[in-house]
Amino acid sequence: MRRNSVEQGMYGAGRGGGRAGTSARRTTGNRRRRVAAAAAAVVALGMPALGCLATTSLHERAVASNDAGILRLRANDLAGADAAFRLALEYNDRFSEPYNNLAVVALRRGALAEAEALTRKALRLNPDFAEAWNNLGYLRLRQGDPEEAVGAFEESLRTDPGQLDARYNLVLALGLTGRDDDAWEQALRLDVASPDDPGVQALLAWIATLRGSPEDASEWATRALAARPDQPLAAYALGWVLLRQGRAAESEPFLRLGAQADLGGFAWSLLGAALLQLDRWDEAREVFRHALEAGPEQVPALLGAGLAAAWVGDYVAATEYLERGLAADARAAEGLPTAERERMEELLALVREQAAAPRPRARDGGAVRAAGTVDTPGGAE
Repeated sequence: MRRNSVEQGMYGAGRGGGRAGTSARRTTGNRRRRVAAAAAAVVALGMPALGCLATTSLHERAVASNDAGILRLRANDLAGADAAFRLALEYNDRFSEPYNNLAVVALRRGALAEAEALTRKALRLNPDFAEAWNNLGYLRLRQGDPEEAVGAFEESLRTDPGQLDARYNLVLALGLTGRDDDAWEQALRLDVASPDDPGVQALLAWIATLRGSPEDASEWATRALAARPDQPLAAYALGWVLLRQGRAAESEPFLRLGAQADLGGFAWSLLGAALLQLDRWDEAREVFRHALEAGPEQVPALLGAGLAAAWVGDYVAATEYLERGLAADARAAEGLPTAERERMEELLALVREQAAAPRPRARDGGAVRAAGTVDTPGGAE
């Protein structure tokens, strides 16, 4: 059965423009033919005499209504698309694709729970629906469950290995779950399937940062940015390389662009690390606040926020952030290196002492310098 659905993956949608969910995906040749067929079907609906409709089966009418909804969705007519997809289900309520497309409408309206329920309905009707598996993975990512997202993307690729959006999304989900080598392998396959794609090159650059490979990160990021200077993932990777080299001022503009990447706050944390190295403590505090809004338990953001607060003399806030950061680190599968953790514990003891003192020190950062913790948590990585 030909596909009459609109696929909407969080990261797949951002492949062309380098930002999750902000630009239209590149259309494959097969998908272009499907849209052309949908357009033809819509035109045909307006042309026959009323008597001709009597010879049209209910499922054919469902397909035509679904195709009409696709065109309205592409024109961002959400109300019209919703009506068309629901009309398709009136003709055939066992037709899986309108449910998947209604999920896209719900998603664009910000109704994630409704979108997931509709996507799961589509999959119950058609367990081999590759696009719906991709969309389910997207929704799980949006709701903070990359582990289940990995399974959904893998199921999409099992059904159709040519789903580039699902493979792109799988790379991101694997990276977010710490499976860096698996992510790298899938990203290389994606580069073979979609060569010279700056979005894929940016993805490879980001995975290289997770694998601790500045050479690969620099190479792939440079290629991506040469083709598309607005790629947040590539900018993040190049900023990461520059910050590792101690070039914080040069890294800042790249990291500011990289902060637009949807990385759960890690991009904001890296920008905060650069600002710490540049002694811009108040700006760093604001940036770490953004990082913690995206990832409240993120260890680098908590410790960075603690450092910045200690430097400006806000020892009460510094104590809270450092306590939370060390507690989160203790729960992490891979915690801070022993020496790093000991420095943070030493700093925590100092700021607790300052917080309890009747007259806290002025904003001279003395406690921070005494603890030897001016450097970024994690060595600016």
